[in-house]
Amino acid sequence: MLSLFLGVSMWGIAQTMESEFNGKPDKKKNATYFSNGLQSKYREDTDGAIRNFEQALRYMPDDAASMFELSEQYYNAGRLEDAFKMIQKAAEIDPENKWYQMRLGLFYRELGQYDDFINLYETLTKTYPDDLDMLSELIDAYLITEKYDKALAKMDVLEEQVGQNEFITQQRLGIYKQQGQTKKLIAELEKLIEEEPENARYYSMLAQVYAENGKEKEALKTYEKIKEINPSDPYINISLLEFYEKNGDKEKAFNELLAAIRNKNLDLATKANIWDYWVQNINNLTRLSQLSEQTRQCGEAFIETHPDSKIGYLILGSYYMSIENATQAKELYQKTLAIDSTDFYGWQNLIISESRLNENENVRQHAIAALKYYPMQPVFYWYAGVASAVQQMNDDAITYLEKGRRYTTDKVQMANFDAFLGDLYHEQGDEEKAFDAYERTLRNDPDNVLVLNNYAYYLAVKGQDLDKALEMSTKAIAAEPDNPTYLDTHAWVLYMRGDYKEAEKHMKKALKLLKEPDETYTKHYESILQKLGKN
Repeated sequence: MLSLFLGVSMWGIAQTMESEFNGKPDKKKNATYFSNGLQSKYREDTDGAIRNFEQALRYMPDDAASMFELSEQYYNAGRLEDAFKMIQKAAEIDPENKWYQMRLGLFYRELGQYDDFINLYETLTKTYPDDLDMLSELIDAYLITEKYDKALAKMDVLEEQVGQNEFITQQRLGIYKQQGQTKKLIAELEKLIEEEPENARYYSMLAQVYAENGKEKEALKTYEKIKEINPSDPYINISLLEFYEKNGDKEKAFNELLAAIRNKNLDLATKANIWDYWVQNINNLTRLSQLSEQTRQCGEAFIETHPDSKIGYLILGSYYMSIENATQAKELYQKTLAIDSTDFYGWQNLIISESRLNENENVRQHAIAALKYYPMQPVFYWYAGVASAVQQMNDDAITYLEKGRRYTTDKVQMANFDAFLGDLYHEQGDEEKAFDAYERTLRNDPDNVLVLNNYAYYLAVKGQDLDKALEMSTKAIAAEPDNPTYLDTHAWVLYMRGDYKEAEKHMKKALKLLKEPDETYTKHYESILQKLGKN
């Protein structure tokens, strides 16, 4: 029941009326105020309508028509309890009035008093057996209260009057499914198929019931019947895909996926969704090589069936990327962008393909072009910066990398930007900015071995913060103990700290690991030997 209501209670109004009205009922005044109330109602003057209908009741306290109208106006004014009690009284005074009873039913339903609603509508449907709306509302109430047997009985009555009706059938099927009455569910669907033997949807529903209840042979036979009735049915391949996948036959499931992609009656969006579903869910345990081959076939099927859509070119491009055929991948991503110049993955993968082909100028130009569409995407700043650096355009490289780092919140990505910036600033002789960039890198990625090595070496060369340099170079060789570059750095840090014996040990190891002689390593070794008096 509702707990809070606005306004004066209806019973208070009734008592006030009785105290002010001591004479006989006045039908004329009642009619006048009732008419005025209707006029106010039509003008949507709720307050005026309430005043007039209340006055009408003053001169005829048992006027059910005024109560009916007043109930509606109270409801409009938010006085729900008064509205409910008013219609209750109207229905009590005139129990034969259909409209009063129906409005009372609306209140029962809104208040969730379904037992009262059902009791009322069971009476109404007996009184008005031809009112199919009443019967439908009673069925809905039975369904809500899970009185399924009563609902089924009334559905039979309704169907006798309106004939075979798909909505009724769906409700009946829902009940059978809810109750687990598989035999009745199948019988109902078979009845539908008998009446409409060319309706493929009913076969599909029946096949699904068979599949859900472990009747695989019957399900497959029914699905095949759909193909026989309507070989171009847009959803038959999806149904069979799900059936074969559920039964563990991935090969047949994939064949149905291909057939669905090639089915010209199935919309492109649905095809894209089932492809995405296949990749993310069904094939998560499939061998990578097998998935790659399936990607190729599906990409080609999409291009064959939808040559003006980008999806096939994107899918087939990913296949060529996976087998490291950057030339073919590049061509397909160019076609993607010819169809949709704003496609993010088209731009990103085109640039990656060109990067693998060492087409640095193309990488640079296309990364800059992509930034026109995606000015806040750090990946395009990264490629624009790297390609610029490769072409000795360091000022441009720094500009792009500094912008790109501001748009990333990923620590590893941020560290990559800062590490590259550190090297560029060092190359330009701006050691303060270089060291700041290295510091930022190590805050986000403290195990970045390359930066640990480079930063340590540059500090050693300057003879600056040698304790810090030793800590970083020690960490680098712990991560990669057989890297001659890192061993050389460590040896030089030790040398600058005056620990010549340890420096000699690491320098010897570095020289042994070198594949070819290196002048810098040789000079470092000679300097160490000189300090040890061995030169």
